[in-house]
Amino acid sequence: MTGIESPSLEVPQRQKNECRFMTIDDHLIDSLRRYYNTAYDELKKVWKSEANGRISDCPSFKSAYTYREAMDILIKGPNYIDNDKTERLKKEFDEELELENFWKQNK
Repeated sequence: MTGIESPSLEVPQRQKNECRFMTIDDHLIDSLRRYYNTAYDELKKVWKSEANGRISDCPSFKSAYTYREAMDILIKGPNYIDNDKTERLKKEFDEELELENFWKQNK
């Protein structure tokens, strides 16, 4: 492999009926994109100079990969959520409500 190409980072247009808070995600994606681009450029530089072994062995691979994954989650939005994640979030929410109710009743 002689080099690596930056993957497409196009953000799909938001639908009119989507949550009004989704614009915050767009700002977050833009911020993450800056960090990703920096990590990606570093990865590309190291890979070009030391292109031996696996790309995942490069020191900056984990950073670039993590930023890319975070952006993918935000870009895909609700389509990225699976049942396991839904159950964990619901459990956390239920526990917090239970605690809030406990303190309201015991004032």
